[in-house]
Amino acid sequence: MYRFIWLLVFVLVLGAGVSHVSADGEDWGKKFPNYELLGERKVDFGADKDSIAVTGKEGRFVSIMLGVVDGNLEMYDIKVTYGNGDTHSPEVRHTFKQGERSRQIDLPGEARVIQKVEFKYKSKLKRGKATVKLFGKPAEAGDKPDADTGEWKNHLPKSADGYQFLGERKVAFGGDRDTIEVTGHEGKFTAIVIGVADGEIELWNIKVEFGNGESHSPELRANFDEKSRSRVIDLPGEARVIKKVTFLYKSKLKEGRATVKLYGRPAGVADRFPGYKHIGSRVVDFGKDTDAITVGASKGSFKGFMIEVEDADLELREIVVTMGNGKQYEPKTRMEFNENTRSRTIDFPGNEGRTIERLIFKYSTQGVKDGKATVNVYGKE
Repeated sequence: MYRFIWLLVFVLVLGAGVSHVSADGEDWGKKFPNYELLGERKVDFGADKDSIAVTGKEGRFVSIMLGVVDGNLEMYDIKVTYGNGDTHSPEVRHTFKQGERSRQIDLPGEARVIQKVEFKYKSKLKRGKATVKLFGKPAEAGDKPDADTGEWKNHLPKSADGYQFLGERKVAFGGDRDTIEVTGHEGKFTAIVIGVADGEIELWNIKVEFGNGESHSPELRANFDEKSRSRVIDLPGEARVIKKVTFLYKSKLKEGRATVKLYGRPAGVADRFPGYKHIGSRVVDFGKDTDAITVGASKGSFKGFMIEVEDADLELREIVVTMGNGKQYEPKTRMEFNENTRSRTIDFPGNEGRTIERLIFKYSTQGVKDGKATVNVYGKE
């Protein structure tokens, strides 16, 4: 009986060891389901440079990861060569232990075909071979930009709802540096996307200057075909006002001008507009024409308010504001909103701080037969 128990324990331990090796090697695909294995290379103790070839049929990718099995390895000087001959050298120097992988390495610019990945290494094996595996994250079908028909949204990934157009700049063949100015009233943003229309350019040395004087220079050097866009560029820290974006470029046009377009991902409603406090939201249906937003004195006192409409077009025909003291204020205004736009500031009489009890508004969805718009109200502090 005891011999049987010890034999069972031995079998279970042995099985656990086999499972662990498999998870480090062949089962990586299960651990990272959004990545595909693009190729692998057995590397020698005596060599110091190698490459993994990737055929064009593998598709277009937005990021890569590297993993090592069957040994320990130090890797550096990684170079990604794309299908069009462009290259990218990410700043990665990493010592891999058996079964480890690198961080996700984002590829700059639009998703592209990878031709090969070269790397230098120092093998920590005195005999045998370690295996370097290359994984790629494919571009999603919905993230490929549509043709530019004049609508700035056509540059954005379909998963990027809510982005706002911040400005554009026509760049000449002879120029090499330009700027897109963004006014502070556009709000606070957490990410940007850059698009190019009407020509082909190479763009690099991008510098984002914030309203507080700080700046951020993302690692991005990319060749833009006509009607293409960059990856989503996340901005560090908290959501901030963008003052301007400067960039260096080489136009591939010998005549005419390409257009560089800038889009921003707004912060959440709680901190979207400096100097304003989000005091309420309401989702409105196309079948109704009157709705209300309750605010209350606990939100504070305000000198005025601003209205933002998301997700659909909307016409506001009438607004009635009930103050905390029971008096009503009805601004003589009629506003038409395109999707993801906002009103001017509507100041209260006397420009004095007042509490708001509620807002009642009448509206029309301008021919929209289905879907819902979201009305956000912000108090001017």
